[in-house]
Amino acid sequence: MTRFDAIGVGIASWDLVGVTATSPVLGQKQPLAGYTEMGGGPVATALATMARFGAQVALVSAVGDDHYGMAIKAELTRFGVDTSFVVTGRGSSHIAFVLAEPGSDRRTVWWYNEPTVFADLSFPAELAGQTRALLIDSHLPAALSAARQVRAAGGRIMIDAERVNPTVLELLPLCDDIVVSANFARAVTGLSDIVMATQALAERYRTLVVVTAGEAGSWACHNGELIHTPAFPTTPVDTTGCGDVFHGALLFALLRNDPLPAALRFASAAAALKTRGLGGRTALPSLAEVEALVRTTTAQ
Repeated sequence: MTRFDAIGVGIASWDLVGVTATSPVLGQKQPLAGYTEMGGGPVATALATMARFGAQVALVSAVGDDHYGMAIKAELTRFGVDTSFVVTGRGSSHIAFVLAEPGSDRRTVWWYNEPTVFADLSFPAELAGQTRALLIDSHLPAALSAARQVRAAGGRIMIDAERVNPTVLELLPLCDDIVVSANFARAVTGLSDIVMATQALAERYRTLVVVTAGEAGSWACHNGELIHTPAFPTTPVDTTGCGDVFHGALLFALLRNDPLPAALRFASAAAALKTRGLGGRTALPSLAEVEALVRTTTAQ
């Protein structure tokens, strides 16, 4: 019996986000124009986005036995993400220091965690048949067994891959939706041209491939059809979490059977609205806001 629209397996972090007042220079003391703290992580923020839209979602992950771990779980619960499957290990939770540059899609991230916190994390076998979809990132080895189990149960699998490693290369053939950054697409194909890299990935894995490129929008290839979706115009306060919101919004739209071009525009609109605030979740849009932006731009 299906309990969830999506279950995620991935890092849940606590983000310390600062926005620069001037161009950053290493080795100097500099003021910040703004600062905030909140939960983050690719899969966790994507699930928070889906929950904001009304989806039933749960996260399989681990946090440390520190105050950051308690804050991570509490915030996800407030957003409507089921944290029953988030375990607590001894050590530091995943924390990230984010330096954002206003008016730009560039940001710098330093992160830290203790591997022992995630060492015993596993995907509960009983969940494989209880979800319509699985959302995974490239951080946790438990994603591999989760993908195999959910695939066997007939669920949809979407990956948000940030780096090329042996586990990710095993995951890609198991996925229905490969949604990655331009840097990842270039690295895994060896092709510098985004269009060629998108097409190469789609031909290699015979599935939907979406390559995101910030202000340049996204390129998708499915069944030989190439779709470019321009980014919605925005003057960003902070682009932290935009890719995560894009993933959550795209999976939400695909699960409600939106045509692919419409699903891509929906995801692009959600990501654009997220740039209004600091951090990955301050400005998570509502479903009504995203649909209104899509309608407005379509009418123009």
